[in-house]
Amino acid sequence: MVKSLVGALALAALPSALAFRNTSPFFLFSTADLLIPNNDAAIAESSEVTVDILKALEHCPTKSYIIIEQDGVSAADYADGRAMPQLSQYMSGQHSEVKSTVAIPDVVGTVDAGALADHLVSKCGQDGGFFGRTTNPVRPGSQAFRIEQLQRDDTKFDNLIVNSAKSQDYTFIYITTPPTEAQAKESLEHHTYEMETSFPESVQMELKRDLSSHAKRANSTEGGLFEKYQYFTPGIFMGFAAIIPLFLILLVGIRALTSLEVSYFAFSKEMGPNAQKKQ
Repeated sequence: MVKSLVGALALAALPSALAFRNTSPFFLFSTADLLIPNNDAAIAESSEVTVDILKALEHCPTKSYIIIEQDGVSAADYADGRAMPQLSQYMSGQHSEVKSTVAIPDVVGTVDAGALADHLVSKCGQDGGFFGRTTNPVRPGSQAFRIEQLQRDDTKFDNLIVNSAKSQDYTFIYITTPPTEAQAKESLEHHTYEMETSFPESVQMELKRDLSSHAKRANSTEGGLFEKYQYFTPGIFMGFAAIIPLFLILLVGIRALTSLEVSYFAFSKEMGPNAQKKQ
């Protein structure tokens, strides 16, 4: 069941996955072999995830449990693994003691961390295992600022596992909540500001519209009528070159017909003695 964090969140890079605004990812890794039905789901209801996790932890499979609540994040913050490098290593199987991982890119709603904490304290607390629950809100800001804050939290979580959790026997539950409308709006404003200031001033000057061609076109309309329009085109010239010889041939033919001289007697019938002799 071990799979890469980047592979699990590959859908976060697609426009269809980013269309889910009120969703956030969920992560879990454990040294125990947990049977969770929707461990390969791309999107799931928070109530279903809560029920599945409670059922998987029903018999206290490990001695240590850590629940982390990260507020104001989305799947896009974890898509490339830069924000949480330590979490990526645990989820990608680089720690040999980890046997189970769950990565759901989009969880609709919020997983009930209180129900999970109450269950672990009441059912598993008597074994003397370590139990920790931490809430870490991510403040709105630029993308670089958010990545830096998530990296600091990632280091704290790793130190908590190494120093407090029972070695080779722990379960780490990472619950997130999506940003509010105000946080999303503020982050969008920061992102827009970064886009506007990412290009130097010289590049912005080069990207302005070049109006010189319009000025040249306006100047080209000035002048006389014969300067603006062309009347004697090559097509008209070729037409005249073909019409003139044909007109001369027609003229010669007409003159030849009119020059014929035939008397009216040539078309009359002979009626005299000579005509009778011929018969």
